[in-house]
Amino acid sequence: MLLFILGLVHCINLQNSSSDLKLSIFDSNNEPITGALIQIEPDGVFQISNIEGQATFSLLSHGQKKIIISMMGYERLVTTLNVFEPDIDHSLVLKERSLELNEVTVISKENVHGLATASVIVRDAIAHVQPNSLRDVLQLIPGQLAINPNVNTPQQILLRQVSTNGAGNAVAQMGTAIVMDGSPLSNDANLQNNVNILNSSPNTAPPFQSVANQGFDLRQIPADQIESVEVLRGVGSARHGNFTAGAVIVQTRIGAFRPSLNLRANPNALQVSGGAGFEWSKSHAFSIDLDAMDSRPDPRDVFNRFVRRQGTLGHQWTGLNGDLIIRNRATFGINTASRAMQADRDPSQRSWESSDYMLRWNSHFILQNQSWFDRLEGTISLTQNRQRSFFTEFITTSVGPRPTLMVDSTAVVPFGPARYFNMTTVEGNPFNYYHRLELFKSVKSGDISHKLVMGTEYRYDVNSGLGRQFDLQTPPRQNYNAGDRPRTFDEIPGLNQFSAYVEDRFYLRLGQNIWSWQLGLRTDHYFLSGPEQRVIGTDWQPRIQTSFSLSQNHRIRLAYGIHSKIPGLNFLSPGPRFIDMINFNYFAPNPEERLLVVTTRKITPETERLTSFRSDKFEVSLDGELGAVRYTVNGFIENTKGGPSFVRQPFIAHRGVFGIVETRNGLPPIITDQPVRYDTLFLAYDAPFNNRGLENKGIEFALDFPEIQSLNTSLSFNGALIQTRSFVEGKEVNPNFIFRQVNSPFVPFFQAGQGNSGTQLNTSLRLIHHIPKAGIVISTLSQVIWQQSDQLTGFDPFPTALLNRRGEILRLSEEESRQEALMEYRNLLSDEQLKTVNRPPLLLINFRMNKEFNQGRGFAFFVNNLFNHRPLFQDPRTEAFVQRNLSLFFGAEVFYRL
Repeated sequence: MLLFILGLVHCINLQNSSSDLKLSIFDSNNEPITGALIQIEPDGVFQISNIEGQATFSLLSHGQKKIIISMMGYERLVTTLNVFEPDIDHSLVLKERSLELNEVTVISKENVHGLATASVIVRDAIAHVQPNSLRDVLQLIPGQLAINPNVNTPQQILLRQVSTNGAGNAVAQMGTAIVMDGSPLSNDANLQNNVNILNSSPNTAPPFQSVANQGFDLRQIPADQIESVEVLRGVGSARHGNFTAGAVIVQTRIGAFRPSLNLRANPNALQVSGGAGFEWSKSHAFSIDLDAMDSRPDPRDVFNRFVRRQGTLGHQWTGLNGDLIIRNRATFGINTASRAMQADRDPSQRSWESSDYMLRWNSHFILQNQSWFDRLEGTISLTQNRQRSFFTEFITTSVGPRPTLMVDSTAVVPFGPARYFNMTTVEGNPFNYYHRLELFKSVKSGDISHKLVMGTEYRYDVNSGLGRQFDLQTPPRQNYNAGDRPRTFDEIPGLNQFSAYVEDRFYLRLGQNIWSWQLGLRTDHYFLSGPEQRVIGTDWQPRIQTSFSLSQNHRIRLAYGIHSKIPGLNFLSPGPRFIDMINFNYFAPNPEERLLVVTTRKITPETERLTSFRSDKFEVSLDGELGAVRYTVNGFIENTKGGPSFVRQPFIAHRGVFGIVETRNGLPPIITDQPVRYDTLFLAYDAPFNNRGLENKGIEFALDFPEIQSLNTSLSFNGALIQTRSFVEGKEVNPNFIFRQVNSPFVPFFQAGQGNSGTQLNTSLRLIHHIPKAGIVISTLSQVIWQQSDQLTGFDPFPTALLNRRGEILRLSEEESRQEALMEYRNLLSDEQLKTVNRPPLLLINFRMNKEFNQGRGFAFFVNNLFNHRPLFQDPRTEAFVQRNLSLFFGAEVFYRL
């Protein structure tokens, strides 16, 4: 297909009516601006201004064009231009960013120029939020709720989804991509996890902070160096892959910019950041960005702490009169979360720490205005992490075995103490390689203007290191015959993903109306290499987006597409599980006479059936202008199938029990050569499966009102109604039954479809008051959660099958499952647990202010939950009272720019 399109580029007749447009971009001092991004719609083409501030667009069809120009340090410019002459020269002036301008953007803006559903957050809006991390910035997206700045716990984002249960949230977070300067930030090789004790959920987080099996930790990304954020929520371009929920595309600053310093403080955190960019010559520019943060959940608590240190060095080279731009970034970061030991307060002496040392290299080039293509882009990134975690605990248990067996066997093992101190360490070194090469070409066929994009991607993720280690004589806490063994990460296979995509964007003129299309096809091929070599599978992902202008001021958009994501290495290579069963236990008063015999069974979870998971997306949108009011309404349906999750599996174990032949003074007893009897036990272990489904549907809307000139005040109103259902796709055993009914002859299975659903309707009204002469911007947020409900769904107490101790599954008819004789196998819940929780409307008011004394120098502060409105709500399931809303929170910032 790629060869066909390359041939098409050279074969299409280009001699139809078209125009060449040359744009010249200047600043307020009439100096040319190099490196400005210029986009022209509805053609969907863009260029970078060269060293003379110029960009030339060839083969533009005739008609009215919308020109969008963005440049670091300048206000974004959107204007229109009529293109009918063969050759057009046009000049535009960008204004330097300042609070003294007549118009300042401090909210997110919906993308009404392209075909994708996206929100764009520019630098002024980012600064107005006074963010500690990228997560704080994302609260500006329609449908997102306001949050307090918090870096004391890992930060994630749910796009177009209501929080339902932990497994469903993890699938959505894992399916959200973070793309930084053209390269995705990978979490697929993160193995900082623990073997869960069996009276906890299979997907329970480890004792230390970790985002393994989830999305990237957003608190690791400081926001002060971010120039813009684009959030793709719907059907994405074929250029974007390896995500199901959405993508957050981050562009950081590079090149020449004025030195800046920010000092930010709130009750929990102190942050200082700064940066500067210097022009070495007309071709070279160097930049540096530094960030340091120290945060505690409670300033009085000296034992809990999160520390972030990060620095970025950038180099930008411009050649070929501005037609070749190469940007290189090197970033080093340290993120450490810890809970220190409090021996005088905590008898168990629990403590933990999790550190992530990161070194990332990103190189991006753009070559444009060549004879046979418009633009050639390439990205290469290398990321090396050094992750170190540990947790400690003083464990009190019964005297028990300390097995050291690593294979299936029966042997004598030592007794362990009833009280001991455990330290478990997890040491991994994730490595990620990524590259992309793509070509852009604009062609015309008759009256149809095409923008062709084709490219390839390759991703590689692997981990190495000591892995999860502990002393076998003092292991972590386990129960129900579950064993635990150290595991090295040096035997982890590498995860490879090769992708290719092609996309065509074109539009037709039907009278005065424009009908735009974007047709794309993407394929992702996944395989493992290294110690384990196998093909995982291939996904074909068609993407179709179209829009039709109903009139000059209104258009309708439709989109359908498939997105897929491969699970990370923690699912694809979870490591073995162990079962330790006691065959003989003789605990004599004399330690020399004691004897303990144990049988170990090593279980390797089957992962060959584990595949990628996919999301089918459909959306319809309407946007335009009603007078001076700009509006956007999006309706969407998204179904995710095969989300990965750890599921507790029954394991049928056979154990021989030995008898005593003779006891001896000062020596262990003599036992029988063969077991005197055999027991069959129901035990359990956790294994990964594609068994989690998600269904999201809803409506998003945004209204931007014009500024009231007499009051210098503008209004923005947005919100969303979202319904989410998270459910189990396959039949599932009740693991608690195994441990509650140890002597039962059967273990019950229950039907698919059980899960949780949630509904949320919220709106946000923002009033922005601007006093240009005083350099002041004041904004208030009035957020109302009109509806917030959740309930259990698909619950059926009756089993669909029974597993006996011979490993046979006995299917049950509906009549059989309801028999009184099988009462003990029902999955019973109280009526209270099945109740729907409907919370009453909730109001939140936040206040923010930015003040510039001189251009680029001033201070800002914010107050969240201004009136400290935190009503109590009684949960009908537990009858406990819960305090709702954000806590009263405030912070201040001083910023200085030369």
